[in-house]
Amino acid sequence: MLVRLPEPDGVIQDHKGGETPVWRCPECQELLTIDEFGWRKRDDIHQGQDVWHKQSWCRECRGN
Repeated sequence: MLVRLPEPDGVIQDHKGGETPVWRCPECQELLTIDEFGWRKRDDIHQGQDVWHKQSWCRECRGN
């Protein structure tokens, strides 16, 4: 399964000193981890392969 992610809008420090990428929701303007977004399957990009894209709005703004 191919996954396509845009460049993150920033990073946050986790409790172990590592960095976690975050993306900004264009609706609520919150910086959130990838887990807060849904995925949309596209099968028209690479013939015979499904490509998953991060949805632009976070789950809370989409009402999911």
